[in-house]
Amino acid sequence: MRPLDFIPNGYTMAQYEIIKNTVSHPGLLSVNPGEVIDKDSPIPLHHQLEVFLRQGIESGLFPPNETLPTEHEIQEYFDLSRTPIRQALAKLSSDGLVVRRRSRGTIVLPRPFEENLRTLAPFTEEVKRKGRIPSAKLIEFAVQQANSEDISWLNLRDDAQIYHVHRVRFIDDEPVGDIVSHIPVSLLPRLSADDFSEHGPNQSIYYVLEKMHGIKLIRATETFKAINSSPETAKLLNMPVGSAVLMRTRVTFDPANRAVALEYGLYRGVYRLEWEGREVSVDTSTLL
Repeated sequence: MRPLDFIPNGYTMAQYEIIKNTVSHPGLLSVNPGEVIDKDSPIPLHHQLEVFLRQGIESGLFPPNETLPTEHEIQEYFDLSRTPIRQALAKLSSDGLVVRRRSRGTIVLPRPFEENLRTLAPFTEEVKRKGRIPSAKLIEFAVQQANSEDISWLNLRDDAQIYHVHRVRFIDDEPVGDIVSHIPVSLLPRLSADDFSEHGPNQSIYYVLEKMHGIKLIRATETFKAINSSPETAKLLNMPVGSAVLMRTRVTFDPANRAVALEYGLYRGVYRLEWEGREVSVDTSTLL
C-alpha cells in the first residue's frame, strides 16, 4: 500500500489532501494515524506516540542509521502539537534509541550490544556469539614511560615502560568503543603493532596476549563512571562532542596474579554492559 491510499479515520477530504502533500517519510507507509493516536484515551499523547515510534524502531519500520519522520511530519500526520512530539523524542533519546542532530534530524541508533561480564569473555567472542560482526582499528601503537596510574594499577617500577595500544572497536561497522590498553613491556618484550588486525582473531587483544604470547588471563577488576566525550573520542565514535559515554577501567590478571593489562574503554550509548557472579570483580564505589 502506498502512503495514504486510504482516508485516515476522522479526517476530511481536505485534511487528507494536505497530509498527502506533506508526509513523505517511508516509515509512515500504510500507518493509519487513528490507530496510533487516540485523543479520547486517558493515556498521555506523548506516551502513545513514544510507544508507536519505539515499536517501529524495534520492528524495523524505522531502520538503524535512518531518520525518523520530522516533527512537522508527525505534527501534520497525527494532528499533534509540538509539545507531546518533543516529549516522545526526548524519551527515546534518553533511552539511547535515537540521537538528534541539527544537520540530519532524529536518527535511529543501532540496537544496543549487551556484554555479559559473568565470565572474562573477549569482546570479539561476545559479539560473534550474538550473531553480529566485530572489528577493530588500530589508531596508535607506541612504547611509553609508565605514568602514575600505570605504576599503581599494574604494580610497576617507577622507570618501567608500557605499550600504549589505542584502538576503536566496531560492531557491524558502527564504532562503539574507544579503547586504550597499557601493557608492561617487561611481560611482552616482543609485542608489536603487526600482532593486531582489523578482522579475524587478531583483532582481540586477549587473543594476541594468550594465543600469540602465551599469557593466560583469568580474572579482571573493573570500575565504571559516566563522563562527557572529548573532541577526539567524539570524532572516533561519530557522536557530538560532549556526549555522555560510559568509561570502563579494567585491570586484567594472569594465574600468578600479575596485572597484565590496564584498559580504558569509552563506550557509546549503544553499548550496554551486564555483570553477575564472582568471576569478574566490579567496583561501583566511584560511580556517580
